[in-house]
Amino acid sequence: MRHSKLLISLLLTSFFSTALADTELEKQLSDRIHEVLGSDVVVNSIKPSPIKSLYEIVIDNGKVVYLSDDARYVFEGDMMDLVERRNLTEERRTEARAESFASLDVNKLIEFAPENKKTEHILYVFTDIDCAYCRKFHKQIKKLNDNGITVRYLAFPRAGIGSSSFIEAQSAWCAENKKEALTAAKSGKSIPPAECDDRVEQQFELGKSMGVRGTPTVFLANGREMGGYIPADDLIRYFNGGL
Repeated sequence: MRHSKLLISLLLTSFFSTALADTELEKQLSDRIHEVLGSDVVVNSIKPSPIKSLYEIVIDNGKVVYLSDDARYVFEGDMMDLVERRNLTEERRTEARAESFASLDVNKLIEFAPENKKTEHILYVFTDIDCAYCRKFHKQIKKLNDNGITVRYLAFPRAGIGSSSFIEAQSAWCAENKKEALTAAKSGKSIPPAECDDRVEQQFELGKSMGVRGTPTVFLANGREMGGYIPADDLIRYFNGGL
């Protein structure tokens, strides 16, 4: 019995020592990331990668970098498992995007949900009001909704923060009736100027961290990137298992 207690004690001591060492290492790696990339970088997670002595670090809600355990070498790129034929980095990016979408305040997005049908699928779409293909995508909203697909728009004014596109997006995302304002703006109509918080800036920065470069960019709720403009029929077919 005494031997069993001694063994348990040794195992617990080893466990807590390892946990403490891991915590200290994570802090060192996090500090190094902030030192190199800037103190404003958000470190979302740190964990060992499949390669010995190399750590996977997710920053800014979707960007994946790798850092050696001595905090000397850092690189950004895709890690491929050639045996299982998997892109491990893209899988982690997808998970991180899903976590980010799940944490968003829906009230700060512009959501078009089915009115007479249960939502079965959700799309997150980064959009620019002045983008021609964004306007074309928006014309499909009713068809998507009729097929149980909710669209949650995030602002991505391609011209950047402070531009006329940014100000127009802000007026839509801060309007009393956001859906009406966005639909009017995408139809080329003028909408009353409006300001609220920094939601448009936050969504724009989120899009950049997820690698969004153009609009529209369509994501599934599970974080998978579907691409740019997609016809409604193709999306419906995909959700029905046809693609």
